[in-house]
Parts: sequence; structure tokens; C-alpha cells
Amino acid sequence: MQEAGYGSIINMSSMNSVNKSPAISAYAASKAAINHMTANLAHDYGSVIRINAVGPGAVRAGALATVLTLEVEARMLARTPIKRLGEPEDIAGAVLYFAAPISQWVSGQVLFVNGGGVQTLD
Repeated sequence: MQEAGYGSIINMSSMNSVNKSPAISAYAASKAAINHMTANLAHDYGSVIRINAVGPGAVRAGALATVLTLEVEARMLARTPIKRLGEPEDIAGAVLYFAAPISQWVSGQVLFVNGGGVQTLD
């Protein structure tokens, strides 16, 4: 990327990097570390390579399916202004934004894609 004079690295974070949920402290800490690493690497490589992160909220995908009940979903949607859970395509759109030249002046940021709300398991 440095030889080409341009690059974009997109890290995967999580809403859990800033939320509090039961029994996920190690996962949440690792995602918070990704946020901090993203900001620091953007500073280190900012003249050529942009480094950002996407932080998904609750997305209808494999990991969530193991704990998602109608009751859990109802609690999540009660705290989500856009009244639905995320889909993989929602996250793909954020990744495409960071990969595209339209975001050429954006670096060191975490874009939380969460329907405007907070989805936790409690």
C-alpha cells in the first residue's frame, strides 16, 4: 500500500467495545483495543494508508442466532430507533464506504452500525 501511495485498512470492532453486557468482558475488551489500535495506526500511517473500523450492533448472523430469542429481540428493538436488527448487508455498506475514495479524508474512526440504538443481551 505504501508503494502504491494509497490504501485503506478496515478493522472489525463491535458495539460491545462501548456497551456493557453480561459475560463478555474479554470479548468487549478485545474490541475496545481494536478501536484504540485503529486510531493509533491511523496516526502512524496516515500520510498514505487510511485505517478505520466498523462496529456492528446486533446483526442477524451466526453468533447472535445462538442467543436470540423473541424476548431478547424485543428488548433490543425497544432500544433501537430503526426498529429492526441489522443484516449482513448493513455492515457491508459501511465497509464499502471506508474502502471507497469517497471516504478519502476519513481515518482513525469507528463507524458504529447499530440502527441508532444499543442492543445488549441484558
